[in-house]
Amino acid sequence: MKIGVIGYGNMGSMIVNNILKLNLLLDDEELIVSNRHLNKFESLIEEYPEENLNITSDNKEVATQCEKILISVETPQFKEIIEEIKPFITEKTHIIYTCAGLNFNHIKPLFDGKLSLVIPTLASTVTSNNSISSLARRKGVTLIKHNSKVDLQERLFVEDLFNEFSIVKKIDNPIYLNEDEDNLHPKDNELELSTIITSCGPAFIAMMIEKFAQSCSDYSNLSKEEIEEMVLKTVVGTAMLKDDQELSNEDIINKVATKKGITQEGVDLLDKKFNKISKDLIRTILNRYEEVHEEMDKTYLN
Repeated sequence: MKIGVIGYGNMGSMIVNNILKLNLLLDDEELIVSNRHLNKFESLIEEYPEENLNITSDNKEVATQCEKILISVETPQFKEIIEEIKPFITEKTHIIYTCAGLNFNHIKPLFDGKLSLVIPTLASTVTSNNSISSLARRKGVTLIKHNSKVDLQERLFVEDLFNEFSIVKKIDNPIYLNEDEDNLHPKDNELELSTIITSCGPAFIAMMIEKFAQSCSDYSNLSKEEIEEMVLKTVVGTAMLKDDQELSNEDIINKVATKKGITQEGVDLLDKKFNKISKDLIRTILNRYEEVHEEMDKTYLN
């Protein structure tokens, strides 16, 4: 079986490298990866010269040879890709795409076939040999949603693949105001909120580490790099503490902060300020989602 990947940006390259690092291809499977700039593949070819790997700059080659095609491009580029490969795909083709904000009903006028939406996260990157051999190599959360035309075996293929290096969360079809699946008027925003948490999350966490480290550096002789290292180890340690000992956030706060102590002073400040910041952040991103949905409606449905 040949598996196609169109797009070798941040997410596409993460997925391809994870597949190859973890040796997830079976003997009879081949990975065909397409990107318009072939120079982006130089390090990939050097690292995996003998793998079942074929690279190309021709998306039509991927469409012609592969029934399973992962499209990992910027959301505005997706329409161009589908229109390009449409003459070369069949009813057996299973399109798996990573474009946030693009719903199945947007794609239906161009491709009325098997669709799976996958929202991966940079946190799932396999970074070292230790990660490869460890049973704890699954990092981050991948969100997956299928349309009704994807059968059980095809669903399991996608979910099992991403389950090798991440925790898979399946997003069920939302409850619609209309029974017609194509009229997407969900009563909830589970997909959007889950994306904010899992896919956007690494950027938000990195921003908080950046700002906190910079502020600490401004008040000390420690370098920003030293502080970032301490913060990073503390974040990882706290996450492991919660995971291993199943401690709640309140448990950890109570264990660290004493009444009228230094930590409690900081906790009180964060409690007062951070609640508003969090709500503003979620509201801002959900508003942007609405704008993207409207843009996609104009691009695909008008």
